Amino acid sequence: MANPVLDNLSKKWAPGQTPAGYPTMPGYQVSGQSAQNPYGGQTNPYGQPQGAYGQQTNPYGQPQGAYGVPQGAPYGIDASQMGAYEAAMNAPSADAVDRGRMTYDDVIVKTGITFGVIVVGAVLGWMTFTISMAAAVVLSGVATIVAFGLAMANTFMRITNPALVLAYAAFEGLALGAISAAFETRYPGIVIQAVVATLVVFGVTLALFASGRIRNSPKLARFTLIALVSFVVFRLLTVLLEFSGAVDTTAVGRMTVMGIPLGVVVGVVAVLIGTFCLIQDFDRVKVGVEYGAPARAAWTCAFGLAVTLVWMYLEILRLLSYLRND
Repeated sequence: MANPVLDNLSKKWAPGQTPAGYPTMPGYQVSGQSAQNPYGGQTNPYGQPQGAYGQQTNPYGQPQGAYGVPQGAPYGIDASQMGAYEAAMNAPSADAVDRGRMTYDDVIVKTGITFGVIVVGAVLGWMTFTISMAAAVVLSGVATIVAFGLAMANTFMRITNPALVLAYAAFEGLALGAISAAFETRYPGIVIQAVVATLVVFGVTLALFASGRIRNSPKLARFTLIALVSFVVFRLLTVLLEFSGAVDTTAVGRMTVMGIPLGVVVGVVAVLIGTFCLIQDFDRVKVGVEYGAPARAAWTCAFGLAVTLVWMYLEILRLLSYLRND
């Protein structure tokens, strides 16, 4: 798994194993243990004492006659008990929502809410930039630091906290809004281009994954992990060199490789890595739904997708800026 957010999430819902080593499914219990009757019974009927001729004792506690038939019940049937049985058998089966399990609808709704908060924060950050550029610089710096801290907390917490996920989205939105306004001032129209490009990459990747044309695999996961870690280290080094004044990263990005600006090459690589991360994010959501992850896990899925898409948007924004310079 390339995205550490959803990779950590998989450990939270990882199923146990049967004595034979196979993965368990929701509701599994070891053979021989008493199982809870979904209709209110106390114990597994197979674990109850048996009567004559190997017949089970009446689970309702009534005395039994020959062949295990309850005494006093015509034809061995109690009308009130049969009514309860029929009502239980005719009741609709419990679905994933009734059992408190995550569904695709949960992930879609929680992801929509998370991105809605990001958009609201981005509008506020944009407005701050239009009022005062200096205030926007301070705001974006503080918001970036806070968002990073919240991202680490959401990644490594054992229990997903929706409030922290939305707090991350709010601060991330503030930083994105100020950064986007700065790019838009220098390159008019670049923000809408970056937004559309990000949505296109997301939509195409999701469509191909849903159709089965592309899928996750152990080899792809290892490759993406190595590429992602290497790219993050590269970005951190460039930031340190930029702040130290040792290297002008903008000038380096305009250097050409076979006639193509180096910044464009790096940007394309970043978008490809982000696409591979999306494939594995989608696969992790699919696995979570199939294994019956708790409904609360939908917030963590939404958070993981937000982290990937925000990073991809920033890389596309940077890539377009190099193309506009060219």
